[in-house]
Amino acid sequence: MTTGLNVTIVDGVAEGVLQRPEGGLWLDAAQRALILGLIEAPPAGLCAVLLRSAEHAFFGHADGGPDVPRADDSAAPSLRRLCEAVAASAVPVVLLLDGPVTGAMAELALAAQARLASPGARIGFGAARLGRISDAGSTQRLPHLVGVEQALRLLIEARSIPAPEALAIGLLDRVFDLSPGPDLCRAALAWARSDLAGLVRRSALSDGRSALRAVSEARARAVAGSVASALVDCVEAALLLPPAQGHAYEAVRASERASLPETAALVHLLEAERAAQRLPEALHMVRPEPVARPALVGASPVMAALALMMLARGLPVTILEPDRARLVPMLQIIAARQETAVQAGALSAAQRDADWARLRPVSDPAALAQADLLIIGPDAVPPSPRGQVPRLVMGRAALTDGAARLVVSGRIAELGLPQPFPAQTAATLFGFLRRIGQIVVLTGAQSPLGISGRLAGAGGAALRSLMAMGVAPDDLRAALLGFGLASPAVPTAEHAAPAPRDMPADEIVQRWLGALANEGARLLASGLARSAGDIDLVAVHGLGLPAASGGPLHMADQRGVMILRRDLKRWGEEAEVWQPVPALDALVSVGRGVAASIRRE
Repeated sequence: MTTGLNVTIVDGVAEGVLQRPEGGLWLDAAQRALILGLIEAPPAGLCAVLLRSAEHAFFGHADGGPDVPRADDSAAPSLRRLCEAVAASAVPVVLLLDGPVTGAMAELALAAQARLASPGARIGFGAARLGRISDAGSTQRLPHLVGVEQALRLLIEARSIPAPEALAIGLLDRVFDLSPGPDLCRAALAWARSDLAGLVRRSALSDGRSALRAVSEARARAVAGSVASALVDCVEAALLLPPAQGHAYEAVRASERASLPETAALVHLLEAERAAQRLPEALHMVRPEPVARPALVGASPVMAALALMMLARGLPVTILEPDRARLVPMLQIIAARQETAVQAGALSAAQRDADWARLRPVSDPAALAQADLLIIGPDAVPPSPRGQVPRLVMGRAALTDGAARLVVSGRIAELGLPQPFPAQTAATLFGFLRRIGQIVVLTGAQSPLGISGRLAGAGGAALRSLMAMGVAPDDLRAALLGFGLASPAVPTAEHAAPAPRDMPADEIVQRWLGALANEGARLLASGLARSAGDIDLVAVHGLGLPAASGGPLHMADQRGVMILRRDLKRWGEEAEVWQPVPALDALVSVGRGVAASIRRE
């Protein structure tokens, strides 16, 4: 099945089995053309087309997230053209959905005359996660299927919903109580032959007054200029405009969103996250050992955060800390965060109690005898090495055999593997960190500070330099808050304040970002960071830069590396933190962006 579409016709129904192109995504230009050819020139006597996946899934990425823009999106026939043809087809088109269904395939499903599914199917419209609107018709077709309120919820929240929920709201026409396989395919074909003819479709927009009320309420909640606001406008167009004009309006708004810097930044971050999550080639064929009994050695706030992550995934957690003065504050942090989650409705009281029952503080290293993973906290005294138990070491403790460096900041887990390192152990560590919800960034060198510590240090140095120049701490904090940093860490002044200096908020932010980008170039040149995307991931998901910025190196690329270097040279006359690193000079000399690979110094 190398063509991407294998068609078999039996009793008037064409079963089209879709095969994803090797290394590609669903519905590339070639596959779009094959489906369009079947729809627009159907064989004589054809009464229905059933499209299904050869892979029991219709998603392009392991995270089930949205499609990112790709080179052949504009190639003919476009996804919009294909969906229009499917929706207008004289021969009804039915999709059998199995597993995750996202991106282009979810758009095609909306255009079909009917949607069937297995119990394990999930369908989602994730474009809003990237600040985008699809121009393939989802904002126009979805309201007619499920109503305005549900359509806006699915489009704005951009999350996938399971098949039973999709059936309940009218997004699916039938969910078969069958496992993926031949029986499911036969049931879908039988439905297309017999039940499709009796399917009566009524628009869910029959109550115009309620629909407009839902639009008005959603608009009141949406931030002006946001993707949510644009989605509300598009759904309103589905209510008020003829179909052709509604689709044209959607296409215009989609084009507007696609051109925004925010959209490019969000796409960059998602691509960086997916690149970071790809296992090194040496680990592709290695099966990780499951971690069932992790243990934390040492008590601290970061260890409390790790304990909460593990408890949330149902793992038992042993904490070795003989010093009660250190242990009690850590347990208080865990209890307080769980209580906050209960009050917010994110955690039930019963689940909190069950989590707490799996938490076991101990003071004797002998209690770790059954642990299958040790995480050594900052400043903790590591227990004597025991067998082949994998170890993650935080802080400056020396790495023993089988140990790797771990730096945690926010959603980021920086994993430093000494070379050589056992592939089996590496796969186990990757798998565990992902299981507890972390984005794993593999670092190319050992550093107790990691990428996050180095970036935070550079940012702090820039702020201290600005204060030494007379910029008020309150002005620094206000500028960073205005930029979108939720909790700016403005350092305490080290010396008596000089004469006050007024500085525009934009310049404060640019100087701070310039210091981060300069340090990022240094990290790339040294080999600690493997890519600019990794640095931007750490900056956003670890240090709290707004996602819409894309991170300091993405922003530097958008402004231009020559402009960055010019600014750094000027600012570098006032403080060392802004003196441009040699790697930037090399980039300027060859006309490359910061995101390009940098030759190591």
